[in-house]
Amino acid sequence: MKKIHFVKMQNTKSISLTGNYCYLNCKHCNKHYLEHMATINEIDNFSNMTSLLLSGGMNSEIKVPVYNFVERLKEYKEKYGFKYNLHTGFMDKKELKKIKEISDAISFDLVGNAETMLEVYGVDKFEDMWDTFDNLINMKFNVKPHITIGLNGGKTTHEIEAIDRLSKYNVSDIVFLVFIPTPGSYFEDREPPEIEEVIKIFEYAKEKISGIKLTLGCMHPKGRYRRELQEKLLYIADKIVQPVQNTIKIAQEENFEITWSYECCVF
Repeated sequence: MKKIHFVKMQNTKSISLTGNYCYLNCKHCNKHYLEHMATINEIDNFSNMTSLLLSGGMNSEIKVPVYNFVERLKEYKEKYGFKYNLHTGFMDKKELKKIKEISDAISFDLVGNAETMLEVYGVDKFEDMWDTFDNLINMKFNVKPHITIGLNGGKTTHEIEAIDRLSKYNVSDIVFLVFIPTPGSYFEDREPPEIEEVIKIFEYAKEKISGIKLTLGCMHPKGRYRRELQEKLLYIADKIVQPVQNTIKIAQEENFEITWSYECCVF
């Protein structure tokens, strides 16, 4: 029987630990997504949630400074029983040790080559990124690699290389995001990657890494694009986040074994 896991993000709240500050002005984001996040001072308002995504902008060292808030976050965790999914940026081992006890999962964005990183992020921290990923794996964090398809303004320039490098690690999951042309960003007038290109990258990952589980993460374009992409990925992906009604209907009609969860897809 064909299986699919659907995720509705209703029990996880996104928190920016830096407010709307970010040292970088990345071409695909330009701080846009920080504007819609709550702050650490508002966490008491979300006691009905079961988990938090602890994110934020990067500081000048290209790190999300979670390590500065560990004691406070530990108190919230004990008080409300939250699970934490963390964005880290490129932390060193000492900083990773500080956050280990509060970390339930790490969502870690990977780029396949230095050229794409420089083009989109405006910095060349390519080896720092992979060093941090090495440390997360070696320190036994529950790390879930994320790859954005079409990161470079909708063009596919790094994805295959990222999958190839990931294949050398013992990872069980990859979360794929898909580039969204974002208002106020340098890439706002670009188009998302062709749906067939996205499908090919999913198929390549399945072939390249034996037994890998693939997720279509929460960040992918809405509207007709989302509907068509989800419909095609139903037969390839293991997990789809924020499924539209049409996707659910097809899965039901074709007698998929459907399971559900209601937090960040990394849990």
